[in-house]
Amino acid sequence: MSTVFATQSTDTRSHRPDPAARLRVSITAPGDEITLCAVAGEVDQFTVEEFRRHLIGSLDTAAPRVVVDLSMVTFFGIPGLRVLFEARSVLEQTGGRLLLVTGPPCVDRLLRVAADVVTFETTTALAGALLDAA
Repeated sequence: MSTVFATQSTDTRSHRPDPAARLRVSITAPGDEITLCAVAGEVDQFTVEEFRRHLIGSLDTAAPRVVVDLSMVTFFGIPGLRVLFEARSVLEQTGGRLLLVTGPPCVDRLLRVAADVVTFETTTALAGALLDAA
């Protein structure tokens, strides 16, 4: 008689979902004066580098106003807030502005909690943000 031992892996890294499957970020230029960063999915400790790479990476060639559309975000954690703070700091050094399109409770809640430390210009309407910059 043979004995079979079942082993269970304790390496949780191999079971993490691919960040690209949980987060989509696109950078577009809907006009000369505006850069749009559209974000959909989860911004957490596992996906934040993808978010940072797209947003911060685009700032070298960004228009004077950068709109970050967070209206399709399903989770937004402190690592994402740090990226927004970094983007705002970079833009302020060059005379640019950062505007956030909010709406999901996970985004609004974190921005309210962080308001004692950092505040952002926000709106709930992407169309208005784009028209305002035109």
